[in-house]
Amino acid sequence: MSGVSVSFSGLDSLTVRLREMPAAIRANVSATIKKESLRLESVVKEEKLSGGVLNNRTGRLYNAIHSDTTETPSAITGAVYASMAEAGYARFWEYGFSGIEQVREHLRHMTVAFGHALDTPKDVLVRAHSRHVDQPARSYLRSTLEENRAALEDTIMLAAGEGLAP
Repeated sequence: MSGVSVSFSGLDSLTVRLREMPAAIRANVSATIKKESLRLESVVKEEKLSGGVLNNRTGRLYNAIHSDTTETPSAITGAVYASMAEAGYARFWEYGFSGIEQVREHLRHMTVAFGHALDTPKDVLVRAHSRHVDQPARSYLRSTLEENRAALEDTIMLAAGEGLAP
């Protein structure tokens, strides 16, 4: 039986580099996704929730915005989200609402009545009732992603390319 055997020497460094390449790309892309998630969190807070889409009144929604990066063997995922535990009304503003809302009985602290300031503020009982709400969406998360989508894709592709560089 005849055969040909080819042998190359000095390729150990190339072999090592080829084996390390996926890890280098993954590390670079992971770091970029973490950085971009934090940047988007900042854009949502500083632009969208500070007067761009919604005004910051109490700071609860502002403080409920977080970013996380999750890595699995098959994916690296960056997320910017509003914690429903911290600001349960976040979904109301992001997606809007049209329907009947139930208002619980509560005390209202009145400082103005019929357009005039009260000398002494009063607490008034508001009974439980229902009301129709028609609030259009005022997106602060989805709109930020759409506005930054092309730049994000370019940045991630650039990071993958930089992971290939020697």
